[in-house]
Amino acid sequence: FFEKLRNPDFLINLKHICYEIEKEFSKEGKRKVNVDPGYITLSKLVLATFKDFSHRIYLGKNVFAEVTLIYQHKNFVELPWTYRDYKQKEVIEIFKKAREILKEKLRCLKQSSNI
Repeated sequence: FFEKLRNPDFLINLKHICYEIEKEFSKEGKRKVNVDPGYITLSKLVLATFKDFSHRIYLGKNVFAEVTLIYQHKNFVELPWTYRDYKQKEVIEIFKKAREILKEKLRCLKQSSNI
Protein backbone atom coordinates (compact mmCIF):
# COMPACT_ATOMS: atom_id res chain seq x y z
CA PHE A 1 0.00 0.00 0.00
CA PHE A 2 1.14 3.54 -0.69
CA GLU A 3 1.26 6.27 1.91
CA LYS A 4 0.04 8.86 -0.60
CA LEU A 5 -3.06 8.45 -2.71
CA ARG A 6 -2.46 7.73 -6.39
CA ASN A 7 -4.63 8.00 -9.47
CA PRO A 8 -5.73 4.64 -10.86
CA ASP A 9 -3.91 5.32 -14.15
CA PHE A 10 -0.65 4.83 -12.22
CA LEU A 11 -1.46 1.12 -12.39
CA ILE A 12 -0.20 0.84 -15.97
CA ASN A 13 3.35 1.95 -15.14
CA LEU A 14 3.31 0.12 -11.82
CA LYS A 15 2.57 -3.19 -13.55
CA HIS A 16 5.62 -2.71 -15.77
CA ILE A 17 7.78 -1.84 -12.74
CA CYS A 18 6.59 -5.00 -10.97
CA TYR A 19 7.34 -7.06 -14.06
CA GLU A 20 10.94 -5.81 -14.00
CA ILE A 21 11.18 -6.81 -10.33
CA GLU A 22 9.86 -10.28 -11.16
CA LYS A 23 12.44 -10.64 -13.96
CA GLU A 24 15.23 -9.52 -11.65
CA PHE A 25 14.41 -12.33 -9.19
CA SER A 26 13.77 -15.01 -11.80
CA LYS A 27 16.16 -17.92 -12.26
CA GLU A 28 16.71 -19.63 -15.58
CA GLY A 29 13.71 -17.82 -16.99
CA LYS A 30 11.39 -19.05 -14.24
CA ARG A 31 9.60 -16.55 -12.05
CA LYS A 32 10.39 -16.92 -8.34
CA VAL A 33 8.26 -14.01 -7.13
CA ASN A 34 4.88 -12.82 -8.28
CA VAL A 35 4.04 -9.16 -7.64
CA ASP A 36 0.42 -8.29 -8.34
CA PRO A 37 0.00 -4.52 -8.32
CA GLY A 38 -3.42 -3.06 -7.93
CA TYR A 39 -5.46 -0.45 -6.18
CA ILE A 40 -8.26 -0.36 -3.68
CA THR A 41 -11.32 1.87 -3.64
CA LEU A 42 -14.19 1.97 -1.20
CA SER A 43 -16.08 -0.42 -3.49
CA LYS A 44 -13.49 -2.79 -4.94
CA LEU A 45 -9.99 -4.20 -5.29
CA VAL A 46 -8.51 -3.99 -8.80
CA LEU A 47 -5.45 -5.92 -9.97
CA ALA A 48 -3.31 -5.47 -13.06
CA THR A 49 -2.25 -8.23 -15.42
CA PHE A 50 -0.74 -8.68 -18.86
CA LYS A 51 -3.23 -11.45 -19.67
CA ASP A 52 -6.47 -10.64 -21.44
CA PHE A 53 -9.66 -12.47 -20.55
CA SER A 54 -13.39 -11.89 -20.90
CA HIS A 55 -13.76 -10.04 -17.60
CA ARG A 56 -10.64 -7.87 -17.94
CA ILE A 57 -10.51 -4.34 -19.32
CA TYR A 58 -7.60 -3.04 -21.39
CA LEU A 59 -5.87 -0.03 -19.82
CA GLY A 60 -2.97 0.53 -22.21
CA LYS A 61 0.64 -0.61 -22.74
CA ASN A 62 -0.47 -4.28 -22.72
CA VAL A 63 -1.96 -3.95 -19.22
CA PHE A 64 -5.43 -5.18 -18.30
CA ALA A 65 -7.43 -4.49 -15.12
CA GLU A 66 -9.52 -6.97 -13.21
CA VAL A 67 -11.95 -6.32 -10.39
CA THR A 68 -10.85 -9.08 -8.02
CA LEU A 69 -12.94 -8.36 -4.93
CA ILE A 70 -16.01 -6.19 -4.39
CA TYR A 71 -17.04 -4.57 -1.14
CA GLN A 72 -20.56 -5.48 0.00
CA HIS A 73 -22.23 -5.60 3.40
CA LYS A 74 -19.06 -4.50 5.27
CA ASN A 75 -16.86 -7.16 3.71
CA PHE A 76 -14.87 -7.89 0.56
CA VAL A 77 -16.56 -10.56 -1.52
CA GLU A 78 -14.87 -12.86 -4.02
CA LEU A 79 -15.87 -13.19 -7.65
CA PRO A 80 -15.81 -16.33 -9.83
CA TRP A 81 -12.29 -15.48 -11.09
CA THR A 82 -10.79 -14.34 -7.77
CA TYR A 83 -7.48 -16.12 -7.17
CA ARG A 84 -7.33 -18.36 -4.11
CA ASP A 85 -4.74 -16.11 -2.40
CA TYR A 86 -7.19 -13.22 -2.37
CA LYS A 87 -10.00 -15.33 -0.86
CA GLN A 88 -8.11 -16.07 2.35
CA LYS A 89 -9.64 -14.59 5.49
CA GLU A 90 -6.32 -13.06 6.58
CA VAL A 91 -5.89 -11.34 3.22
CA ILE A 92 -9.46 -10.03 3.26
CA GLU A 93 -8.79 -8.55 6.71
CA ILE A 94 -5.71 -6.72 5.38
CA PHE A 95 -7.77 -5.22 2.57
CA LYS A 96 -10.49 -4.20 5.01
CA LYS A 97 -7.90 -2.36 7.10
CA ALA A 98 -6.50 -0.72 3.97
CA ARG A 99 -10.03 0.33 3.01
CA GLU A 100 -10.52 1.97 6.42
CA ILE A 101 -7.25 3.89 6.02
CA LEU A 102 -8.36 4.98 2.54
CA LYS A 103 -11.77 6.02 3.86
CA GLU A 104 -10.11 8.22 6.49
CA LYS A 105 -7.73 9.77 3.96
CA LEU A 106 -10.63 10.57 1.65
CA ARG A 107 -12.58 12.08 4.55
CA CYS A 108 -9.61 14.31 5.44
CA LEU A 109 -9.22 15.37 1.80
CA LYS A 110 -12.89 16.27 1.61
CA GLN A 111 -12.66 18.29 4.82
CA SER A 112 -9.56 20.16 3.68
CA SER A 113 -11.15 21.01 0.33
CA ASN A 114 -14.24 22.42 2.09
CA ILE A 115 -12.16 24.91 4.07
